[in-house]
Amino acid sequence: MNDVSKFLISVVIPVYNGKDYLLNCLNLLTEQDFQKEFEIILVNDASSDSFHQILKNVEIKNLKIFNFEKNKGQSAARNFGIKEASGKYIFFMDVDDQISKNSFNILFETAEKENFDYVFSDFQRIENSKNQRTDKYNYAEDLVFFKNDIIFAMERELYDPTLGHLGLFGCNGRLIRRKLLVDNNILFDENIRWLEDKIFAWNVLKHVQKAKYVREQLYSYFVNPSVKSAIVQSLSSVNSVELLEIILNHIKKSLKFVGLKDDQIKKLYNQGLIFFSIQILVSLSRSISLKKINNDYGLKVRKKIIKEIIYFPKVRNAIKFYKPSKEESQLIPIALKIGIPYFLELACNFRARQVIKKRRLGKN
Repeated sequence: MNDVSKFLISVVIPVYNGKDYLLNCLNLLTEQDFQKEFEIILVNDASSDSFHQILKNVEIKNLKIFNFEKNKGQSAARNFGIKEASGKYIFFMDVDDQISKNSFNILFETAEKENFDYVFSDFQRIENSKNQRTDKYNYAEDLVFFKNDIIFAMERELYDPTLGHLGLFGCNGRLIRRKLLVDNNILFDENIRWLEDKIFAWNVLKHVQKAKYVREQLYSYFVNPSVKSAIVQSLSSVNSVELLEIILNHIKKSLKFVGLKDDQIKKLYNQGLIFFSIQILVSLSRSISLKKINNDYGLKVRKKIIKEIIYFPKVRNAIKFYKPSKEESQLIPIALKIGIPYFLELACNFRARQVIKKRRLGKN
């Protein structure tokens, strides 16, 4: 693929019923102080709100709008955007998120200066008007991730959840070289709706030779309380261990690609199986506690997931060797080892309350 194109950045935005945020999102993009050409690709995932009415009189240079006739999900919308993009770099953004006025300038100049495939920054998490915080990655300065650093981060990602905040493993708010995606046929897995952004990042990063962290808050991520929990959307009708195996098979392929040995991969697979099982249960328990979902329905889904996980033979084997980090729940692995669903429910409730309290205090 020729890396020369008219547009230097393609902004890909999947939209589903985002009428309350759409104009603000577009205004933020038009207000960028980036003096070079970029395109905006809006993929309407069969919105049932007034999406078309809002855009009826909107005239923005290089705005391209595509419409799905039926809802296909965020991954399908992003994949469509990747295929339609023509920019040198791709920048993913959700319609309810925000970017700083100088975001494109800083990210683009950083990528071009030393030929980085992947550039990311600090970001702000906005849970409501009274709860805004900037997630820092605990680096004192800008940082370059070489191939060995990326491989190390891949390994540690399955051991220490705090390293998930390195910023490497995600898609929104970062600049990614489009040629890398096209040449390696990298797309989002449309079969999963939970951690799809992390899995996409794993598939990208195994091909990245050099990534860059910029120590400046350039992106704001809005946690929409009205959006149904992604966990519930994914697992209410799907077997949780099947989803876990899909996720871990992606990770397994990435680890093999970067040269890890079979025994290392097996160890990391087992670690990841428990790590993500715990993430599912804590995320769901947190959604129930915050009343993001109907309490009775949430508890019903959680009981289903707990039984699927606790009686899965691979989990029973992997939990014997699991090593939780200091930041993780120490009770949940014990409850998993005991294998009694009620104890696991109690441990999940306790951990969910801990996480909620930490976030309200502005801690990760």
